[in-house]
Amino acid sequence: MNDLELLKTTCENLKEHFDTVHIFATRMNDEQATEETINCQYGSGNWCARYGQIHNWLVRQEEITREDARKD
Repeated sequence: MNDLELLKTTCENLKEHFDTVHIFATRMNDEQATEETINCQYGSGNWCARYGQIHNWLVRQEEITREDARKD
């Protein structure tokens, strides 16, 4: 099973329990001697809801990072 098929299968399994699902995954490219990272993503459900959730997560992570930097 290739990367995208694995993400699709996992996404559809999760979709049975959730309204929207979006999976981001990375791994090192084992087929080459380089340190190249392979990025994969797949989602299902309302695109606007997924986009909003991802956006809110990013904003919150940036806030946490800024708070931690001020503490140091």
